[in-house]
Amino acid sequence: MMAEEWLRHRLEASPAPLRERLESPIASLDPDLDLSDALLKAACELLERARQRLESRESAYDLLAADGLLTLACEAAAISDPEMIADRCRDMGPGGRLGSVAARWVGTS
Repeated sequence: MMAEEWLRHRLEASPAPLRERLESPIASLDPDLDLSDALLKAACELLERARQRLESRESAYDLLAADGLLTLACEAAAISDPEMIADRCRDMGPGGRLGSVAARWVGTS
């Protein structure tokens, strides 16, 4: 199954507002990365966007979409290579890519 078809299938049951919020990041996934990595990268970009506009209610939608992308990244990793889940967990931890985005939130109010 192609990545686009797999993603479309996963998003079918999502509420329309969330699905719409995910369309742009998914449409611009880096084709040079494996799907799990590309989804993680897109999630980090959404989190950074949310951090930059905390005063806006729009940041809540970015956070929800980032959560969805992180979930899809873990699912894609588990399907393609179950051992990749450990890599995704490291990426999401304090020293990983997601952790570095989260560290920038410290001191932001």
